[in-house]
Order: sequence, then C-alpha cells, then structure tokens
Amino acid sequence: MALTGSVLDFTLRIDPALLGPMRDELLGVGRLRLDPALEEGAAEALRAELEASNEWALSWRQGPAEREADAATLARLSPAQLTALEAFARAGDEHTFRFMHDTIRVSPKAEGRAARGMLLDRYVDALNAPETLAVMSELTGEAVRYYNGDATRYRPGHFLTTHNDGRKHGKRVAAMVLNLSHWHIDWGGLMLFHDADGERATAWIPRFNTANLFLVPQDHSVTWVNALAARPRVAVAGWFYAD
Repeated sequence: MALTGSVLDFTLRIDPALLGPMRDELLGVGRLRLDPALEEGAAEALRAELEASNEWALSWRQGPAEREADAATLARLSPAQLTALEAFARAGDEHTFRFMHDTIRVSPKAEGRAARGMLLDRYVDALNAPETLAVMSELTGEAVRYYNGDATRYRPGHFLTTHNDGRKHGKRVAAMVLNLSHWHIDWGGLMLFHDADGERATAWIPRFNTANLFLVPQDHSVTWVNALAARPRVAVAGWFYAD
C-alpha cells in the first residue's frame, strides 16, 4: 500500500550507534554516503512529486552571470533563442564556472515552505529539525544551525563544472545531495570529487535514495547528462550552515 502524505517521514535514516564511525569517515575523507537516506516510501513519494511537477525553471551560469527562466518564459522562446541560451551557458574554458540544469526553489523560511506545502518543502523542514541539525553538528564537528536547498533536474545536455561551493552566503559547513532517480552509469550525470591537481577523481553514481554528504569547500562537479538518459536526473541539493 502506498504511503499517504499525512504519514510520510522525511527524517534522515541515521543509526545513532554509527555516528562515531560516520564522523570519522566524513572528517577523514571529507565525504560519505547515506544509503538509504530516507524511508523508502518517502523517497518514492518525493521522486514522484518532483518528476510530475510543473514548477521547474531552467537555471544556468556562465562565469559571474547567473540566470533563471521559468516554464512560461521558455515556452515563448524560439528554437533559435533556446539554442543561443544553451550555447551561452556552455561557452568558456576550463577556468570558467558554468552550469545548466532545472531548479525548483525552496523558501529559506519555514512559513514560506508551509504556505506552499509540497513534499519537497516537508523534506527541507525535516532537515531543519533540531534533531537533524544536532546529528549534523555531531558529524561535522561544527555547530550547524540550518539547511537551505533546492530541487535540481538534469536533462540531456545539462552539467555542472568544477567548483568547491565556497563558504559564502553564510558559513557553509557541508553540502548534501539527495538522489531521487533510478539511474544508470552510462547516462552520465556522475558526481565527481577532484584531487588537488585535478588529475584524478572519485565518481559517485546518483543512486536512488542515497544522499551524498561532503564537507565544504571541496572540488566537485556533475558530468554531462547524455542522450542515452532514459529519464531526468532528479535530486535535492543544498547546504548545512553554521551561521
């Protein structure tokens, strides 16, 4: 029987008995995976909501210029205009930070999330619960105060080039990406963690209901989603902040 929205629990599934080893891994390696991250029914319901949503906007960045266009705006663009937009997002060299993917924004304020009431908002509420913030403080060794994040959707041609998330807009302690697609390695969309000289990388497949938790700053990227992808790469990505 499918779980109804009234009983879904979006609390991260972290065994308190494993906090010590998990902290050692996170602080020693800089990253760890939570698998499974959520109760299965909650993850499936969140996946279904996001895959069916009409609230997606296209987000892109080329160097310092960051832009966003909602579905209505995109529908008014001609094929030539859309091609030019995508070419702009991809332009630049290996030193230019670029990305292109779809986004559903989540309010940083609890009252804003309550007013919309998507399951996505309830998931972000759960990450801001005192119990979750206490667990993240234990894992990171810093006093985590809140979480902010948005839903992301990568379709063929979407990407995220190398960056380290920086400690801007408040003190970002750790990033977390909840993967919500049933994915295949041949489709691209892999999260890469880069070494200091950029010569080697550790690749993580965006496996369904697995959360990638990693300390900030840390060089990482998302590889190009290619034409083989049978479905979009959907996730919720954000940061835990210390102030």
